[in-house]
This record gives sequence, structure tokens and C-alpha cells, in this order.
Amino acid sequence: MISRHKLTQRTAFRLAGVVAAIITLTNVVIFAILFLVISEQLGLHLKAHVDEVRETLVDVQGNESDGFRELAETVGRHTLVAQSDEDIYLLTDESGKYIAGNVKSLERFDGWRTIPWENLQLIGQWSSPRASDAVIGTWTPVKGGYLFVGDGNGDIKDAQKLLLTGLLWGIGLSVICALCGGYLIGLKTQRRVEEMEQVLDAVASGEFNRRIPRNAASDDIDHVAALINVTLDRLQKLIGNLKQVSVDIAHDLRTPISRMRQKLEVVRSGPATIDTYKAAVDESLGEIDSIADTFDALLRISEIEAGARRMKFVDVELNGLLANIIDALEAVAEERQHRLRVLGGAGSPVTVRGDRRLLNQLFVNLIENAILHCPPASDIEVELAGDTPQPIVRVRDTGPGIPAEEREKVFRRLYRLEKSRTTRGSGLGLSLVAAIAELHSAKVTLADNKPGLVAEIMFDQAPRVG
Repeated sequence: MISRHKLTQRTAFRLAGVVAAIITLTNVVIFAILFLVISEQLGLHLKAHVDEVRETLVDVQGNESDGFRELAETVGRHTLVAQSDEDIYLLTDESGKYIAGNVKSLERFDGWRTIPWENLQLIGQWSSPRASDAVIGTWTPVKGGYLFVGDGNGDIKDAQKLLLTGLLWGIGLSVICALCGGYLIGLKTQRRVEEMEQVLDAVASGEFNRRIPRNAASDDIDHVAALINVTLDRLQKLIGNLKQVSVDIAHDLRTPISRMRQKLEVVRSGPATIDTYKAAVDESLGEIDSIADTFDALLRISEIEAGARRMKFVDVELNGLLANIIDALEAVAEERQHRLRVLGGAGSPVTVRGDRRLLNQLFVNLIENAILHCPPASDIEVELAGDTPQPIVRVRDTGPGIPAEEREKVFRRLYRLEKSRTTRGSGLGLSLVAAIAELHSAKVTLADNKPGLVAEIMFDQAPRVG
């Protein structure tokens, strides 16, 4: 059961809170802009209305001698129909004495001013509730006195109230939707994470075949799940290799150790001569050296698989590297009456990124493997193909080959074909080849050469032709 307290600690839920805060802040900024713009426009509209009324009243006065009296009567009529939250009028003579209007007195000022209702000495009964809280007006000089015309800011206050109500509703709905969405997303995400936790706990308990189920949505979590599955695949493979190596070491080292013990027992029970002891020591040292070579090869494979040698990668020209290897092994091949030659090495230089010593070891192991396991008078060819999307090196021979069902197994550490168990060797040559190839992102495949075997190394990088 997923607890709500735990859900609030999830990244998705916290992200939803951040989104809600951003939406709220955005709404506030938008409201502030709308509030200022609309309030300013309404204020301009109100001033335009006041100007229109003021100009109408001034026109009543005209140029006639009794124009001031006409203006006073007109202001009086307007006062009678004025609402409690609308027009305010005041007509005074030049000394400031009240002549007409719905306020007793008001100080004169220049320009526009916003005057709170409580600062106005209103005349008459004003029982109607006001939506406004102030009057916006201005003084105008007229013949014989001064005229004040103002209007309440009720429309502005109504618009501001509407904006504020919309803001509160917008913020409320945004926060609710964001939190609900965050809850659902967090719930779904937590279930995916719990699936990962269960699989990882099972793997930690020894169930190495468990994998995280994939999601059809192909989202970020699914991508992480795919990477974890790849890691678990590699972990399972490494653990399987480790188990197999342990079994193979126990199996393969038992024979030389048993041989040493038998020889030492024979020496101990036989005639005690210096020559006998020396021969037994020499044979034992040979067996120990063979065991030491096996462990050195295992350690070297482990070092290569760790990937530390990638720091030493440089540009390696395959043409020259293969030519030097052929020159060094040609004499060994001639001793066994083999015909060793290289194909495709005379073309344009093909360069790859890698460790020169390890690549040299890779190709030497493949060629020596062909030399040692092919019957006399076999053909061994090394071909470099640099005109392909990826560089390819092929080693072909006309020997006995490897059965199809054994071709994947020979890359295992200490694995040896049944027909090869009587020959010297540790069974690590092709394992070392596979480890070096994987370090260089290359693929090694074995196929039938009809007759013989063809080993192909395809580098997973574009050829760099000089």
C-alpha cells in the first residue's frame, strides 16, 4: 500500500508543487498586468466622460451676460438626477462661495485629483450604496467663478473586483489540477520505481534472471529500466562466466597438480640421486610455470574487461601491424609447412583507435591458433578489408575447423575442445581475443571456411583511411 506521506517525498509530486507555484506566480503576474492596464484604461475612460460633461456645461454659459445664471440652473438640474455613486458637481463664484451643486465646498486644485467620499461634504440624502470609494474630478474656470465636475470610480472598482475574483479562481483551479496531476503522476511513477526496487532486491538475493518490465510509453523511466536491464544482463553474464571459470580452473588445474604430486611421490619412493631430484624439480617448475601463465592470462583478461586500457587508445594502422605479425610468425608457420600470407595489406592505410599491444596480441593469438591446430601444409590467410563501412580482419585456414555447436563455447575461459586436451595450452587464447575485441567495440565471429575455419573481427567504428 502506497502511503501519502511517502508519495509527497517523490520527485514527481514535488515537481507538481513547483509547477503549481510557477502557474500561481504566472497568474499573479498576468493579473497584475491586466489590473494595471484595465484600471488605467477605465480611468482614462472616466476622465473622458468627465471632460465631456464639463464641456457640455461650459458651453451652456456661452458669451451671454446671464450665462453664469444659466450655468447655475443647469448644474442644479444635473444635481437633482445625480446618483450616489456617479456625478459630483460644484459651482462657486470667484471668491469660492457655493452657488450650485451637490457638495457644499471643495478646495480648488490644478489638474485631476482622486477625492475619497468621506472628504466630500455631500448635500442631500445619499442612501444608495456606492460601489466606488472615491471621486475623480477637476476644476474648470468659468465666467464669474469656478466649476468642479467629478465622477465616482465605481466602474473601476467593479472591474478590479472581477479581476481579483478571476485570479483567485484561476489560482485555486491551477493548484488543484497541478496537485491532482502530481498525485496521479507520482502514484504511477512510484509504482514503476517499486517494480525496479523489487527486481533489484531479487537480484541482490540471487535471482539473476529477473528483469524490470518495460513500458509501452517509452518515457524516461522506461529508458532507465532498459539501461538497468542491460546492466543486469551483463552482470548475469559475468557471474555466469565467474562460475564457469571457477569450475574450469578446478578441472584444468587438477591435472598438472596431480602430475606434480605423482612425480614427486615417484622421486621420493625411488633411488635418491641428484639427477633424479633435478629432473623432478625441473618438471615441477614447468608445471608451476604453466599454472602461473594460466593465472597471468586470467588476470590480464580481467584487466582488459575492466576497460582501464581505453585510456591508452591511440591511432593504430592495421596494415603495418598485420604485416609485422606475419613477418614474425612466418618462420613458425614454415616449420609446420604452412603457407602464411596477408591479403589486402597493400592498399590505403586503415587506422582504428585502440591499444596497439592488445591488438597485436589479438591477431597473434588468432594466427598462432591456426598454426598450432592446422595439419601440416595448410593454407593460412590474413585479409584486411578497409573499403567496408567498418574495418574487417579475417583469418582463414584450411584446417579441421570448429564444430558449429562449439564456436560460441571456445570463447569461454579455460574451455578446450576434446581433441585439443592432449596438446599444451591453457584454453585462454580465444578468451583473450574476445576480451580485447570487446574492449575495442569489435565483434568476433567464427564461421566455416569449407574446409577450415574463418575468424572475422569487425570493428564498430568507421575506418580512418590515410
